[in-house]
Amino acid sequence: MNTIQISFTLILTLSLTFLIACQGQTDENTVTFSDDNWWPEQPVPNVLVTAKQGDTHGEDALLHSIAGLVAKAQKKGDLDELVWIETGGMYTQWYSKLVNRIGAEEQGVFDVWQLLDRYQDEGIIDGYILYNPEYDDNLRPDMDFSYNIAVSYAGVENAIVIDESLESEIQDRGYSMILDAREISRDDYFEDLKDRINRDLIVTMDPVAHNNMDLAIANNAIVTYGTDEVTERMMEWTNPISPVVGWNTGGEDVFTGQAAEYGLFITATDHNRNLLALSAGAGEAEYQKVKSVDPQTIDFNMQGHFHSFVLSDGDNMQWTIGSFLGSEDFWANSAHGDFPVGFSYPPINQSMMSPDVLDEMSRTTPEQTTVMEYGPGGYLYPDKFAIRRENQEEIQREFARILNRHMQRTGTTVIGFIGIDIRSQESIDAYEIYAEEIENLTGMFGVEYEPYHGGEGDIIWVQNRQGHEIPVITARYSLWADHGYDHRGGEVGMVADAINQDAVNEEQVMDWTIVHAWSYFENPSDPNEVERGLYPMKWTINHLNDDIHIVSPEELLWRVRMKNNQQQTMDAIAN
Repeated sequence: MNTIQISFTLILTLSLTFLIACQGQTDENTVTFSDDNWWPEQPVPNVLVTAKQGDTHGEDALLHSIAGLVAKAQKKGDLDELVWIETGGMYTQWYSKLVNRIGAEEQGVFDVWQLLDRYQDEGIIDGYILYNPEYDDNLRPDMDFSYNIAVSYAGVENAIVIDESLESEIQDRGYSMILDAREISRDDYFEDLKDRINRDLIVTMDPVAHNNMDLAIANNAIVTYGTDEVTERMMEWTNPISPVVGWNTGGEDVFTGQAAEYGLFITATDHNRNLLALSAGAGEAEYQKVKSVDPQTIDFNMQGHFHSFVLSDGDNMQWTIGSFLGSEDFWANSAHGDFPVGFSYPPINQSMMSPDVLDEMSRTTPEQTTVMEYGPGGYLYPDKFAIRRENQEEIQREFARILNRHMQRTGTTVIGFIGIDIRSQESIDAYEIYAEEIENLTGMFGVEYEPYHGGEGDIIWVQNRQGHEIPVITARYSLWADHGYDHRGGEVGMVADAINQDAVNEEQVMDWTIVHAWSYFENPSDPNEVERGLYPMKWTINHLNDDIHIVSPEELLWRVRMKNNQQQTMDAIAN
């Protein structure tokens, strides 16, 4: 394994406190964030109301706008309830856990019209905004963005959002039109709203979809889609260290890079539902911390080679809140716990937005599993983070300090990330900041955007504030079906052969494989068996030589540190 040794002199501590998270507006539409939380905070309600999904695009727009206005009123203290939108799958479990945690009274199930009637006399709806439904989710020049525009105005105007088919019914209930979003251009709506709405988050959602529109309305957030000049200006306008809610379109590296360059991070929340309710009281919620390896239990005298496997894409909140924990491919796989494994995951974001999910994950973590904070803090590229801001290093350091405080709370000691060029000086500068600002950081795992194993297993060493060397281990292998760049990336048999050959040719190998979460692989021992997730890891392990020991990623980091500097590592373990 190649090693890049980075000598590093500690940078003087900044004398000015950098409170980015509190740079919001000061008018009545301001949504205040705490110093540590980059997500909006929702208070605990006394009442939960369940709403059925609508029958049309317009009814669902109306439903989500009502839910958003209710949450906004609850945040201001004008109401004491939240709306839960009926959702199946794992969300039924999260709803039960939410009710148990906050002790809210459940007051029945309502359709969208009953829901509207429930709040008609509460003074939280001032009128309606018209839009045109969009049904084609392919970004194109003639795409109708009026839904995104309507939602962007709805929180500021305290308005429900409807299409033309509902207008007569809405007028019969006594509501008047506030504005027609169909007549407002993308250029005009941002310029009109930028001094009136929240600068601490931005929503990027396909106008075909409804998810997160309630959250946008509750928090007076702007909604956009695409990576054009309008979105570019919005990204620049949004305060650094803010989440980009939803997902975007086009090249993943393009829209993720666009956000990262302005000091923002993608959250992959486009299929999430009910984040307003799930996050209620998150700041005070109790959850089990992420389990960590006790390095004193590691047998450092063991001979042989050591290898770890890590599943990709764990920064994806819509997946980790959605199906992940119950999926037989992933967390609920029957082989989970049979061998050491690592999962990339978003503990920090879940602690703010879905603490019950974080608690369930932590509670069910097998002994040999490492859960790493992936992103970290959200999907971003460390080598691109805040490069378009004049005070880039200040932003990076403040971001790392917030990461540190949340990692102490969640119990995570390992971070992972994807970079465009993970061996560049820009990347190394970011690693140095992470090492300095994050206490008790065991180490880091780096993945190249393309190919995943583009770092070739190199280790980059940086120093923490105690002068201890902290490793950034790049992936040397990647399991990614039909995506082989060389013999160290691709199918199960190919990657297993590469790991074995490298172990034969080198004295002692300590490496790891990143496993593409969405790839389906054939079992080399039975081509009729095709699976994704943990089974392909198991098949790869079954084809490794006996002297290659599978260890958790956290244990691998400690072994790499011990090999590099025994005395320093023993001192770190003792403390």
